[in-house]
Amino acid sequence: MRLLLIVTAPIKVFLFPIITLFCYLLYLSGFIFIKIFRRRYEAWRNLCMALWGKMVIKLFSMEIRLEGTPPKPPFFIVSNHLSYLDIPIYSAFIETTFVAKAEIRRWPVVGFMASTLGIIFIDRKKRSDVKRVNNLIASNLNDKQGVILFPEGTTSPGMEVLRFRPSLLEHAAISNIDVSYSTIRYETSKGDLPAYKSVCWWGNISMLKHLFFLSKNRKVVVDIRFGSETIKNNDRKILAMELHNKVSSLFEPVTQEIEEEFVPLQF
Repeated sequence: MRLLLIVTAPIKVFLFPIITLFCYLLYLSGFIFIKIFRRRYEAWRNLCMALWGKMVIKLFSMEIRLEGTPPKPPFFIVSNHLSYLDIPIYSAFIETTFVAKAEIRRWPVVGFMASTLGIIFIDRKKRSDVKRVNNLIASNLNDKQGVILFPEGTTSPGMEVLRFRPSLLEHAAISNIDVSYSTIRYETSKGDLPAYKSVCWWGNISMLKHLFFLSKNRKVVVDIRFGSETIKNNDRKILAMELHNKVSSLFEPVTQEIEEEFVPLQF
């Protein structure tokens, strides 16, 4: 069985970008006509993103365990952040766009794809960029989509929920809107690499190497928990603290300890 997984792992690594490109080209073919006829694109984008998410889940032998009720648009939701896989997995179950780091926009091919999909980018190194991003969050909340934010500002091995960045919650605080929350957690089968190494993506490991580790797993269990209430407060620092407490209480750590050193993003 282990030998078979090692043999099939490169195939999965190869298929991941193929699946991603297929779903994007499908989206782009419809997006062009939508723009020509000046229609809204969100519903079509949601459909293609959901297809991508379900194909990724199938490719990497993932079992999804949902707890709670996913929010319906318009919504503003915060979650912990463990991997690039968080995006296709959430896309499979909720109609949303995402707030992502600006570095992704500069990635070859992927940056262009993300831009046309309506991803909101934030430059974490520029405090002045927060106002622009908060304005974009406000304009992207509508009856066709919500916005999901990862207020930790980075991924982690999943030992705990990292501190939330209050500045990213400026719009929610000023507008006094209800903020939903959720958690995502990964677990691998006995004999597989621990989830914090093979599913969570952090540190200096390349995506290609990480995909190979991920592909060797026999099974990945994904726990998604949606909170049963919403939180609102017109003070962004208090809002960040309350949301962090709620997410932390809902989150079950991926691991209690790690062999490597992990230094969270400082801000």
